[in-house]
Amino acid sequence: MSFISIRLSTVRPGLIVPFNVYLKVADNYVHYLHKNDDFDQVRLDGLRSRGLKKFHINEEEELNYQAFLAQLLDNVHLASNEVKTSIALDVTENSTQEMIKNPATEKSYSMVKSSSEIVQKILADNDVILREIVSHGRNQNSSLSDRMQSHLINTASIAIKFAETLKSDISTNSLGIAAFYHDVSFTGYSAEEQKLFFKDINEMDAASLTIYKTHPEKSVQMLQDKSFAEKDVLDLIMAHEEKISGQGFPNKRTKLSPAQEVLSLCAFYDREVTCLGRDPKHLYNNLMIDQVGNYNLELLKQFKNFLKSYL
Repeated sequence: MSFISIRLSTVRPGLIVPFNVYLKVADNYVHYLHKNDDFDQVRLDGLRSRGLKKFHINEEEELNYQAFLAQLLDNVHLASNEVKTSIALDVTENSTQEMIKNPATEKSYSMVKSSSEIVQKILADNDVILREIVSHGRNQNSSLSDRMQSHLINTASIAIKFAETLKSDISTNSLGIAAFYHDVSFTGYSAEEQKLFFKDINEMDAASLTIYKTHPEKSVQMLQDKSFAEKDVLDLIMAHEEKISGQGFPNKRTKLSPAQEVLSLCAFYDREVTCLGRDPKHLYNNLMIDQVGNYNLELLKQFKNFLKSYL
């Protein structure tokens, strides 16, 4: 049996939990609460008094946990910003871990899809939580795998919130899923090749650049023969490195849909910060200089205002 960790702050007293709860004691997992029981106040206070911040569930019940969170978020008065942030971090971390481990399975896709929907609910009309999600994962001392996971979570969260602020007809469902998956092919490269995801393109030699430019297509290939993967999601993944200047890849496109351009811009921004360790303030100050021509001018203006308001 495999387990995933859940933040204790995501549960509230009196709520029925549709999954079994386990506590980790040394190297063992002890059954603590039965499925369809509730976390009463006494239990929660006792766990917190012991300094416990997480409990565990069987990974096979992850979808039950996500359904529980979705129900919790429907009752917004029960969820503070702290709880919503914990929920967002839990569902995105657990789903991307599963996606990175098993990128081409329907289970991973369903978990990512559910995570995207939950993040949309959490970020809707909220000016604070995005900053908490994004700042949580920007640790340059983490492993490459952990940094990639943070990049996928951050890109999806930023893209979903930015699309919401545009008040356009962009499907945040497809956008969110594509953002989570856009660099999933990272797992299919050698350890040495994975380092390219954390290197400035302008500093790559010709051979390295050729390898790196294959990653959008490789990400699509992991899903393209799967009946559960929507075509618009695959199209977004394929175009996430394209620029309207024609300087992107793999197809040097000069026309992008609004959703494709949003994903490209958000993926570019978070790669600079999370993967390359660039100063967000420098990016903000130079966005209208360095990226003019790569993206529509009006979109750059809107993105800069977005960064000022939310990040």
